[in-house]
Amino acid sequence: MTKTVYFNEYNLLMGSGGISYLPFVSGILSANAKKIPLLKKNFKFKPFIFVPDKSENLINNYYDEKPDICVFSISMWNERLSLKVAKKIKKKWNPIIIFGGPSCPHNPTEYFKKHDFIDIAVRAEGEDAFNEILLKILKKESYDDIPNVSYRNKENKCVINLTKSNFSKDLDMYPSPYLTGEYDYLFKNKKKHNYQIIVETNRGCPFLCTYCYWGKGGTTTRYRFHSIERVFAEIDWMAKKKIEYVFNADSNFGMHRREIEIAKKLVDSKIKTGYPKKFRTCWGKNTSEQIFKIASLLNQHDLEKGVTLARQTNSKEALVNVKRDNIKLEAYSDLEKNFNKLQIPVYAEMILGLPGETNDSWVDGLCDLVDNSVNNQIFVYQAEIYPNTELNEKAYRKKFGIKSTLIKLNEIHCSPREQRWLEEFQEIVTETSSMSKDDWASRNTFSVILMLMHSFKLGFYFINYFMNELKIPSKDFLGGIGKFANLKTTPFIYKTIIQEVSQWTQNILSGQGRGIFHKKYSDVYLDIEEYIFVNISKNYPLFYDELELIIKKIIGGKAFKANKNILSDIKKYQLLRMPNVNEQDKTLNFKYNIPEYMFHCAGSNPKKLKKKINQVSSVNCKSYENNYIQFVKEKIIWARKSDRIKNDIDYDINELEKIKKEKINLENTQTEKKPKLFDKLNKFEKFSAIDIKNNRRL
Repeated sequence: MTKTVYFNEYNLLMGSGGISYLPFVSGILSANAKKIPLLKKNFKFKPFIFVPDKSENLINNYYDEKPDICVFSISMWNERLSLKVAKKIKKKWNPIIIFGGPSCPHNPTEYFKKHDFIDIAVRAEGEDAFNEILLKILKKESYDDIPNVSYRNKENKCVINLTKSNFSKDLDMYPSPYLTGEYDYLFKNKKKHNYQIIVETNRGCPFLCTYCYWGKGGTTTRYRFHSIERVFAEIDWMAKKKIEYVFNADSNFGMHRREIEIAKKLVDSKIKTGYPKKFRTCWGKNTSEQIFKIASLLNQHDLEKGVTLARQTNSKEALVNVKRDNIKLEAYSDLEKNFNKLQIPVYAEMILGLPGETNDSWVDGLCDLVDNSVNNQIFVYQAEIYPNTELNEKAYRKKFGIKSTLIKLNEIHCSPREQRWLEEFQEIVTETSSMSKDDWASRNTFSVILMLMHSFKLGFYFINYFMNELKIPSKDFLGGIGKFANLKTTPFIYKTIIQEVSQWTQNILSGQGRGIFHKKYSDVYLDIEEYIFVNISKNYPLFYDELELIIKKIIGGKAFKANKNILSDIKKYQLLRMPNVNEQDKTLNFKYNIPEYMFHCAGSNPKKLKKKINQVSSVNCKSYENNYIQFVKEKIIWARKSDRIKNDIDYDINELEKIKKEKINLENTQTEKKPKLFDKLNKFEKFSAIDIKNNRRL
């Protein structure tokens, strides 16, 4: 008699359209089990359960027969719901309950005591372990010799098998869930499906970051690969199924020579079929000329929003404490400058709350990015504590004085979690021995001001002028906004930014989520800076009038008077570039060559500021006719990382056309003349990958 197996992998929902990722883990486990004739014959693998719903609905609507085995893949966004469903299923039918995934503890002793309905826990990669479990169930044998498995014995005690799995070097031994047809049943009704997918080309990460699951044993330090043929076949599959958005699960995309071929295949697929439309990836942490090439190609065809440079921190002490000191910040800086030369969007990710970061080092680190090279986006995140990471270990916490706050999980750009049955939580660092809770709160305010002024471009052109002409660093400008904004003279800025961020920070410290939901603005959670930007966009003239008062205090009355005409032109230029919900094309006259000057500042090719009467028009401006949901989706969520928030102007478009002609021709590498830009990149190592732990090239 066959045994029924149900896979539960509740994924995040993306907006009111109900967009969801296909259950990648469930698909791999199912496809891998079916390759063994004995398992395929004796087990009935039921349709995947992956769209979140009330526990009773999930049981009543999907469990159409008595389950023998129920598998749950848990992460922070579905752990509580998974536990609730598993408990009810156990009580109703008493099947074997198997838990795995990044949130499943590697030492589940206490987890088993707390949740007495769980029978088996799998740590790290689960394909081989899952097949072994099924075989043991058939043979009615103990699980005691299965690597990477913990189980509840007859005495109700947790037994941890300490033996580690010998991970397969050939990933193709695990069948592709896409190519084997695991999801085909979901595409029978073409009108109803709207899915995103996860794809991996390799596994492994040579880095050991203390806050990352990969660094603690989620995978191996050495890389293992799927064949290029399989990767290409999966790209063809996603094009055939018209998958718009693809997330690449590789830890360091771009570090291997073959990935330029993968990038070319993605471009070719989009040109021929229109799919995929977007390819989101985690870029390699050791920068190289190759990443530059790949990013250039993907950006040219609008496949990638922008290139992530995962700096995390500029503090050398913090880098040592989180085991990232093997990544050289100087290489990031050089690469950023070269991306800027070709106007390729690049954004830096920074994490607030890492051990060793101080109040001053955080501000200095952020401002260093602004002053030197990052002209597109800076993203600031709060440090999160994940299960099974070194950051979560008691000894590590004690060593660095880490204190945390458990907050509601309001995942940014995902559907609101207003329903109590969908309520999940995440743990974030809010205090360390080097940064007090008060400092952490104040650094949140400074970070949001920086993202608004720099990344959302609200003060970007003032910052450029201050740095280049007045020799005033961004630290003084950004710090001045927090210092001089007050309820009496600048009430709009004070209420819209300072008070809003302060309230948001206190909400977090009291356990509320990070995301902000405003049904008029969006059908998903927004970041605090995104929400504030929309509020400011309702009244740009008032905002810039008040900002002018703050600028006067920052630079002093005499300097303000001496530069009044230039500052007036910059203010006018800022207004020209800022989008709003009812935008229209417009033309403005300038007394100075402001458009030319600002364009080349951003491109790391400075021009002199001089008196020059010129006329500039904003172009391609779209009116959203007061539809804020569409405005936020297109101008913030979709455009932020690609640096397309600001309005296009005719000067920029003309100059960018010139730059396009200078871009690297990746389709024809046999050109007689090598681009000069690459001559300046010879300092970067040309490698497939680097095994940091064993200090060798792969």
